[in-house]
Amino acid sequence: MPPDDTVFGLGEAVFRTSYELLRLDPGPLARLRRMDVNGPGETDFWQLAGKCGFLAAIQGDGWLRLVKIMALLTPKGDPATRGRLHQSERAFGAVLCDGGQLDWSGERAFLSESRLARFLSLPVDRRGEALEGMARMLAASRSPNSGVNCLDIACLLFSNDVKHTRKLASAYYRRLDFTRNPKQKESVV
Repeated sequence: MPPDDTVFGLGEAVFRTSYELLRLDPGPLARLRRMDVNGPGETDFWQLAGKCGFLAAIQGDGWLRLVKIMALLTPKGDPATRGRLHQSERAFGAVLCDGGQLDWSGERAFLSESRLARFLSLPVDRRGEALEGMARMLAASRSPNSGVNCLDIACLLFSNDVKHTRKLASAYYRRLDFTRNPKQKESVV
């Protein structure tokens, strides 16, 4: 059974993990970014799992993958100077559209519509690698002060419920449409 926000406290675990990743020293964070999700997991991962409350929920490689993706999205540098990681108001779909740039001009979507369409058609068990690739792309361009809703990423990894892929697409296209029609008020997804 996939994790569910009400059963496993997925939202709280994601929030805590985000907080702890921002506080990690560069060495452990680098190890989590390089972690083999098909392996046993880094000791840093297991320490996070205990601290953040998802130790009992670990089945398969989902949590390993989620922590790796979140580590990739964690701004680099000294923990005291890092920006944001989890920001519930910044839907993952919107960030994929604007590349994590708050002052995005909207000339071109960061993630192409065709790549988004390919992702949306993936079954849940094939999303992990694609999400990791998206995280790598975002990490290279994202403003450190622009967070991303990491719970959106977790839901895409753990659930095959269509509502999560619909939310992704809706947020992406709302952000894209807002730049084409700036007089419209952009709604939060």
